[in-house]
Amino acid sequence: MEASTTLVHEAAARRITLAGTVGARLQLAMLVALSFLLRSLESAGHTEPRFFPDEYIYASLGRSIGLHGDLSIRGGPVHFPALLAPLAAAPIWALASVPTAYRLVQLENALFMSLAAVPAYLLARKLRLTHRYALLCAVFTVALPELVRSAYVMAGSLAYPLVLFAMYAGLVALERPRLRRDLGFAALAGLAVAARVEYVSLFVGFGVAAIVLDRRRVLRTHPLLGVGLALGGLAVAVSPHRVLGYYSGVLHLHVGLDTARWLLIDLFLLALASGVVLVPGALVALLRPEGLIERAFVLLAVSVGAVTLLEAALFASNGSDRFQERYLDGVLPLVPLAFGLWQRRGDRLRLGLVVVAAPLVAALAVVPLSGYTVGSAAQDSGFLFANAELERLMGAAGGSMVVAAIGSLAALAGVVLGLRRSQCAAAAIAIALLAVGSVGAWRYDLAVTDANRTPYAPTWIDQQDLGPVTAVETAGAQSGALLQQLFWNPSVDREVVLQGADPTDAFATSRLIVAPDGELRTGGGPLRSPFLWEGYGVSATFTRARLVAHAGTFGLWKPTAATRVRVLVTGRYWDSWLAWSGRITVWPEAFHAARGTLSMTLSLPRHARPVLLRLGGRGVRVLPGRHVRLRWRVDGPRPWTLPFTTRGGGLTLGLRQRSVFASMPVFTPFRASRQAGAKAQPFPRR
Repeated sequence: MEASTTLVHEAAARRITLAGTVGARLQLAMLVALSFLLRSLESAGHTEPRFFPDEYIYASLGRSIGLHGDLSIRGGPVHFPALLAPLAAAPIWALASVPTAYRLVQLENALFMSLAAVPAYLLARKLRLTHRYALLCAVFTVALPELVRSAYVMAGSLAYPLVLFAMYAGLVALERPRLRRDLGFAALAGLAVAARVEYVSLFVGFGVAAIVLDRRRVLRTHPLLGVGLALGGLAVAVSPHRVLGYYSGVLHLHVGLDTARWLLIDLFLLALASGVVLVPGALVALLRPEGLIERAFVLLAVSVGAVTLLEAALFASNGSDRFQERYLDGVLPLVPLAFGLWQRRGDRLRLGLVVVAAPLVAALAVVPLSGYTVGSAAQDSGFLFANAELERLMGAAGGSMVVAAIGSLAALAGVVLGLRRSQCAAAAIAIALLAVGSVGAWRYDLAVTDANRTPYAPTWIDQQDLGPVTAVETAGAQSGALLQQLFWNPSVDREVVLQGADPTDAFATSRLIVAPDGELRTGGGPLRSPFLWEGYGVSATFTRARLVAHAGTFGLWKPTAATRVRVLVTGRYWDSWLAWSGRITVWPEAFHAARGTLSMTLSLPRHARPVLLRLGGRGVRVLPGRHVRLRWRVDGPRPWTLPFTTRGGGLTLGLRQRSVFASMPVFTPFRASRQAGAKAQPFPRR
């Protein structure tokens, strides 16, 4: 009788457990679906890529894999280790048009990021946190403002769930070491690294945790660790540049005081990006783990977080000089997990909450956040997107004050709720703050996208159906503008760089030179293919080519023979303003002439200040509201150059330094000018 009663109780317990498991799966599925729906709707307003060169690189690699089965960008082979995201998107780029594929990749990214709720829940349950709190951890993971980046064609969306799955697999392997569990962790961590190379920190963190937990027995309990160390050492010994490929520049990063400064800044901004409330309890809970599973989690989380923070600080201190939240998004979901351990600490570490919260509140009072959103400083952080949106609505000072006040109140709430061990209430407040931040990040991203939206069809080059097109990058142009054309128009399959210009990225380019007779030449000979001319800061007239179409600062030309340049003005913007300095070059041979006159007209708006423009060896004073017509005599068939500089007066608009309006210089061969009765003079009489 007792045996049968026991069996009944065991069967009932199994049914309850099964029902709970089914309920958890259904709730997780609903959460993932809701997150996917919201992120997809959010992506609808993000109509154009703007994070270059990254988005162009991933799209180009996806197209190359899907259409040609190789790794190339603009026809040149690429050694790019982070290939998982291009591989995942390759079928989409291969089967759909570019605009449709762009939208489908956004949906794919929204799904990937939403799936991160699953490993967050599994991690919480592995730490023996309650089902209800584990669901809140999952909600926290998909509520972060940084998930606004799911609308971007980048690898972070795929790496985000993979790093959390790898953390879960690592925790399982550390708790009960088995070869198959180590293999599972290695596979998931390898996928995360294949998506984002920065997550090599997973292997470092797992190694540190395994060594601390198992010490001398570590090579017996985790034999793959020794194999991994050997392979890593071999790769470094043979050629780290070949292993890292596109990312080999990290080998030249240096550690200094600025790196330490950025470590502190990143920690501070990460605390704000996580909603602040959970931070005091999470940090204190990490100090006193209890039991094997907690120790394994703390060692893994702290090691992975520390290495990833160091990587972000190195990037910031070696040129980027901004908060790299997009490299740290895999660390943020660990905050509610660590806070969940607080309930087991009792009252032993109550003072620790105050010790952690006090400097955080003090930093909020003295550090203005507006300094981290100036210009492009916010571009790598969803949290700073939200902060920039608040500043846009309330002004820089007002926005910073509001964030400081909310952050301080959230820190105090974290102390109070931590002392009461009110896990769910604290997590709910943090999620509410993150939800508000996500709305702000979305609004800011939408505003920036609208401000940068092009007024023409993005695929305007492909629509001309000219075949392969060569892109010409010119001096002073912003690389993002040309990369956007390359992104939308696969027919632009080659890039050449005019003298004085910089390549748009690190991939295949060649130099474009102007021969003495004005002919455009590349390494392969005369330029005979259709070409896209970037006219942002360089103006030109051509012969043997006709203008097919133009959009913005770009002109699409189709040669009838080897194209020649007639007149080239470096330092003349697309809207006819001259820069503060530049030069005018004429190739008389392009006109089949040896002599002639060059003429142009200078002017200024009525509201401007007078400008003294020095052209060659003489100066010309241009007055507001007046026009000055200039003419020069050009002798000889060789290229003729006239440098110009500005003295006084000039204007600055955004990134441009402007002096005067200038018509496009016109060269008239001597015979035609003499027939017209024109007299060529170096400068007008004053």
